[in-house]
Amino acid sequence: MKASCLCPTFNRPPGKQWLLEEAIESFLRQDYQDKELIILNDCPRQTLVCNIPNVLVINMPRRMSSLGEKRNLLVSVAAGDVFFPWDDDDISLPRRLSKSIELLGEQLEYYNPRRYWQMDSTGLRSDHALGVGHNCGGYKRELFNRVGGYAHVSSGEDAHIDSLMSEQGKLVPFDAHLSRGEWFYIYRWGVSDTHISGITQLLPKEGGYHYIGDQAVVEGTFELKPQWRLPYDRLTAQLVASTATSMPLQREDLVRPFKIKLKRKV
Repeated sequence: MKASCLCPTFNRPPGKQWLLEEAIESFLRQDYQDKELIILNDCPRQTLVCNIPNVLVINMPRRMSSLGEKRNLLVSVAAGDVFFPWDDDDISLPRRLSKSIELLGEQLEYYNPRRYWQMDSTGLRSDHALGVGHNCGGYKRELFNRVGGYAHVSSGEDAHIDSLMSEQGKLVPFDAHLSRGEWFYIYRWGVSDTHISGITQLLPKEGGYHYIGDQAVVEGTFELKPQWRLPYDRLTAQLVASTATSMPLQREDLVRPFKIKLKRKV
């Protein structure tokens, strides 16, 4: 069963290029072998290059009209049987693909663990409020086609398709969800001033997507060099072994909170 990891990105280089590079490194460290990573960059004045096997970068000549449209395009060019959202500012631990595909098996169609670590200004933690979690899930092509793909919106497209897949799909049962020691996703909050979930809290509906599109762009060609800045697998293991619910990070600059300065009304 081939796994397609689908990564939408926009205007990360040069200042936040490391976020995308860490997402690519997360893919490379997966212990599942039959896999591909597709990166869709729709920042037309930036060209991204990543000359690594099984990593395909698509540089679009225009910005997509919505994040949902962007996610649908990623699915349309993927060669896999099961798809994994691969957000460009989060971390997937090496067991994500293998564990998800093991639980899906041949018969089931959608796995959303709804359990993930959070990395924020306080450090790495597990006692945070949990959201939809679609970005750490995996789903099969047949189910994606059945529900009609992502809605062409840029806020809540993940919650919308999660609802449809949960209603119409064959789901991994709740009792197969992971124990805390097996969580395989780190959701990062506050690492970027173009984090659409954070911006949406201030600019509802499509405002966050427009705000991101209005930011200054450094033009050029940027070579992506995958790496992890921190040993995320070891840090999560240490947190499981401890009795604390959060632990400080070794590099506070990775989770510095951001402030949005609005330049116009949206």
